Amino acid sequence: MEIFLSAIFSGTSRGAIYALAALGLVLVWRGAGVVNFAQMGQAMFTTYIASTLIGHHYSYWLAFIVALISGGILGAFVDLSVMRPLSRKRSSNFLDSPAMRSTIPVIASLGILGILQSGAGIFWAAEERGFPTPVNSLGLVIGGKTMPFTAFDLFVIGTVFITLVITTYFFKGTGMGLAMRASALNPEVARLSGIKIGSMRTLSWTISGVASSLAGLLVTPSANLSPSTLDLILIIGFTAAVVGGLDSLLGSVIGGFALGLLISFVNVYDTPEDIFLAILVVLLAVLLIRPQGLLGSKEVRRV
Repeated sequence: MEIFLSAIFSGTSRGAIYALAALGLVLVWRGAGVVNFAQMGQAMFTTYIASTLIGHHYSYWLAFIVALISGGILGAFVDLSVMRPLSRKRSSNFLDSPAMRSTIPVIASLGILGILQSGAGIFWAAEERGFPTPVNSLGLVIGGKTMPFTAFDLFVIGTVFITLVITTYFFKGTGMGLAMRASALNPEVARLSGIKIGSMRTLSWTISGVASSLAGLLVTPSANLSPSTLDLILIIGFTAAVVGGLDSLLGSVIGGFALGLLISFVNVYDTPEDIFLAILVVLLAVLLIRPQGLLGSKEVRRV
């Protein structure tokens, strides 16, 4: 029973991080129609910034806040400096092809990922370093018995839950959030209604950058930080977004938690070597039964 509970808490904690990564991908997809493969590269870069501040004896919470702000700024910068100019470029028939208009931003995001990883290697000499936790990462002791979860597990789950509540309220209860949803669902009608589509698009990149940085800060304490540390999180986060539905915020969260639990149970009751096989089986099953994802709409934009 203790092993089962340990798998549940571990899977829920990791699933919360995958949910954040998937949420960031869905935000950009809904706002700009781009799968941002540079997302966790942005998270890695901002986590290095936080690690540097902590290394210079600044408080964890100051570094935490600076990293989140840096993530938002970096996300906006990527949109304004790269993605928006690409979306406006219509100078050749090659770029006017619908397939190329959707493919080129994805290729650009891969290029940005490479630049960020190379930049981390230049600025921090590709140094692999640890990252602290704000709370105890040892098993909690209750009534003299060590529990199969840690205070940091609870911190991660609580942080992600609060983030999801805030995000849900933003999109459903604020004018700006409703404007972002309208821009994603029908840009032409939203533009005629006076909504600034470009600003809403940049805002989606900004929020995605903050969510990605938060995922990086929460996952790094369990793995040494390096330029390629978060590549695996990106893969699993993208899979979670596809399983849940690329146009569904709730679906991406469900997909993240589901994969977190799946990985945890395979790791505990089987072998770590079978984790990717299990993920692949789930992905293929969802794509065969419901190609749009668990909560995705029937008509979605293609990558």
